[in-house]
Amino acid sequence: MRLIVAIVFIMYAKSASADIYQWYDGDGDGSLWLSSSIAEPFSNLSHELLWWADLQNANLQYANISNANLAHANLTNTNLEHADLAFTNFIGADLQGANIQSANVFYADLSGANLFGLENWNEAFWLASRYTQTTIFPYGMDPNDFGMIEIEIPAPGIIPLLGISIVVRRRRR
Repeated sequence: MRLIVAIVFIMYAKSASADIYQWYDGDGDGSLWLSSSIAEPFSNLSHELLWWADLQNANLQYANISNANLAHANLTNTNLEHADLAFTNFIGADLQGANIQSANVFYADLSGANLFGLENWNEAFWLASRYTQTTIFPYGMDPNDFGMIEIEIPAPGIIPLLGISIVVRRRRR
């Protein structure tokens, strides 16, 4: 009997899928997004709204995740091998230790994303992916070598600041 239970457990443990029913309330307003998406190899998650999703250790090998919104998602140690991540929003996402071997990351937004420890990053297609100064890259990765585009966060305009200082000075008189 124990042998049968062990075999059933091993068979179940080998399956690498996870249902995405709800995830962390990242904006603190008490709302949780509900979804019936399934995270497994060859999944079609394109155009899905998956912000704050907890996909840690998920196997999304060969998945179509293009044009999805994964802002602030937890993708730590996720297998994204051969996944289509083109045009995906990864703003503030955590991709530490994820495997992106042969993934298509074309024009993805990686602003503020944590890519530290990303595996096989040198084998992914990064052309036109966007990043900011706050994006954390894996050791040895130079985004310019992969044709990535840095988005500069503009400083506040000096003219509006001058206008405010003139108004404040006039009120003091």
